[in-house]
Amino acid sequence: MFQRGDNRYPDKDRPVSPAVPAFLGGSVDIQPVQLPAAASDPLLRPAVLNGLIAAADRTISEAQTALQQAHSKQQTADLAVAERQQQLATQNPDQPTRQTASEPPVPPIFADDFHTRSPHWKVVSGDWTWQDGVLQLPTVASFATVVAEPVLPRNCRIKVRYRTLQPGSYRSVGFSFDYLDTGNSQDVYTATGDASQTIQAFHRNAGQQHYPAAGIVPTPLQVGQEICVEAVIREQQLTLLLDGQQKLEYTMPLARREGRLALWVHQGTAQFLQLEVQPLISTLADLQAAAAQAATGVKVATAGLTAAEAERESLSCRIAAELARCGLSTEPHQPLAEKAARAEKLAAIARTRSTLAATTDSAKVQELEASITKLQQEADSKGTQYSPLGPTFPRSSSGRRLALARWITSPQNPRTARVAVNQIWLRHFGEALVPSVANFGMNGARPTHPELLDWLAAELIHNGWQMKSIHRLIVCSATWRQASTNPSTTTTDPANRWLTRMPPRRMEAEIVRDSLLHAAGLLDLQPGGPELPESEIQTVYRRSLYFRNTPNEKAGLLETFDAPNPNECYRRQTSVVPQQALALLNSGLALDASRQLAEKLMTVAQTSNVEHHNLQFVRLAFETILSRSPTEQETTACLQFLQDLPTQLQQSDLPVFPAGTGTAQRSPAADPLQRARENLLLVLFSHNDFVTIR
Repeated sequence: MFQRGDNRYPDKDRPVSPAVPAFLGGSVDIQPVQLPAAASDPLLRPAVLNGLIAAADRTISEAQTALQQAHSKQQTADLAVAERQQQLATQNPDQPTRQTASEPPVPPIFADDFHTRSPHWKVVSGDWTWQDGVLQLPTVASFATVVAEPVLPRNCRIKVRYRTLQPGSYRSVGFSFDYLDTGNSQDVYTATGDASQTIQAFHRNAGQQHYPAAGIVPTPLQVGQEICVEAVIREQQLTLLLDGQQKLEYTMPLARREGRLALWVHQGTAQFLQLEVQPLISTLADLQAAAAQAATGVKVATAGLTAAEAERESLSCRIAAELARCGLSTEPHQPLAEKAARAEKLAAIARTRSTLAATTDSAKVQELEASITKLQQEADSKGTQYSPLGPTFPRSSSGRRLALARWITSPQNPRTARVAVNQIWLRHFGEALVPSVANFGMNGARPTHPELLDWLAAELIHNGWQMKSIHRLIVCSATWRQASTNPSTTTTDPANRWLTRMPPRRMEAEIVRDSLLHAAGLLDLQPGGPELPESEIQTVYRRSLYFRNTPNEKAGLLETFDAPNPNECYRRQTSVVPQQALALLNSGLALDASRQLAEKLMTVAQTSNVEHHNLQFVRLAFETILSRSPTEQETTACLQFLQDLPTQLQQSDLPVFPAGTGTAQRSPAADPLQRARENLLLVLFSHNDFVTIR
């Protein structure tokens, strides 16, 4: 019970015992139900276990690949060090040295003056435009970003010339290097705020932004001022220059990563005028540092592989222990639980060591080492506690839902069977035995054939609620196999009250589209898969039931033919309006189907005599699309159409309605006669007989 009917405020002083309303009759026997292991522990299902094991194996495979790549990088780095050492050993002492790193002697590897959009750029966010020789962000946004595809060299000079514009607050304009995504990068920027102006270096890691105080340099800047920011990057060292003057010498606290270049604007607008990226000549110290980092990468990858293998072993042990606990294995649970507990602790140790291998912070190193010692002590103790594979549920249920289900489907309560049979009859005949499909109560309409309704309901119950038997019973009946036209009963049963003929009915929206595609041989019958966007209803040939249908996302073509209401499933409203024929005439889907089908029928009806060819084509078209032969009057009209339209299409002074526009994927035929055949089929697809089931 709820206070004043508000479910937010249950009336705890008046508890309601589980039961059914007495006026409905019957009783319920509520008994606790013991649930199978698949219900209480759903992750123990064989398919799920296989998926968990396969995922762990994929992780090991990825770790092995990462280790191979790390070894390859280490070999390359060691070879570069050896070559440079040999070069220095054989160099003439009197030979002049190369230019310094701040003046690289090599040409740029990437440059852009933004006069045209380069294919290297990818817009991540923001309203970026290439216009009037600049790359511009005209509207204020939060970290509007555009990324260049080439991966930057590890040591390089980046020179960016830009102009900060008036709109915005912080007016932060800058660029990223070592860019992995919007949450992982090294960054340089200028802030031209009204209160203060700075040039800064900061970094983003795991989605968090870090602004070290050592990377902030106050400097006077003006809105509209054209500036040039240069960043000289060598290993962990970063030198920033503003208009040629050095502003910052900075050691980057975040380890370098291989990444790309990105330009961005935060809470401001700007114009980028020029970009240039030049690699720096690597010194012996640079190469040795790169080799040391490559060696660290091997250690990290090795620890990662060890952790992945330990996780796989832990998973196998926990699976074995869980199967024994649930009685799905004959092995004793106690020793398996001890083994699973130890394997889980060893996996945690391996994960921690993997993190330790990539950590340089001394405080963090001490914390991780202490954690490893604690985990090792726990692993050495013979415990039986381990983490379950996933969420578990009670092994028993109250039995109330089962009791309610048995009461609903009890032979003493035929209402459920009547409702089900009424729905099935409606789907086959287009008319329900109880017209008020959503209301079987006292205010609903009375059945047109109550004895038939009760008999079908009894058959459904007698056959164990197998609806297939009811479908078979209906479609094999003489009533369902009747013709829709029977002149002898038109006067005696004008309203078809006694079902003396099959009621004609309109196709449902999905059937209209699927029938159109099937007639042309275009329907994709592949079953299953995720739902498809409703915007692709005209271009994707899957069955209509796979397209999204929600209150806010509906396919226009299906809506015209009375698509189902996503909020209820009682009965569809049927309409006959001119817009339905227009929807098919203008549909790219119908155009494609008519052109495809015209080509197929032309092949079947091919003869040497054009007139006989057209006659065969008309007959095949009616039989394929309308499932009947044409009348003499229809044949004459169609042949006249195929004779007149090609002549009209060949008249150069005749304005021709453009064909094949919109969503159509096939072009119209170049031959005027073949195009006339395509148009004839398009008209037949809009015929009332095509969308009517008789």
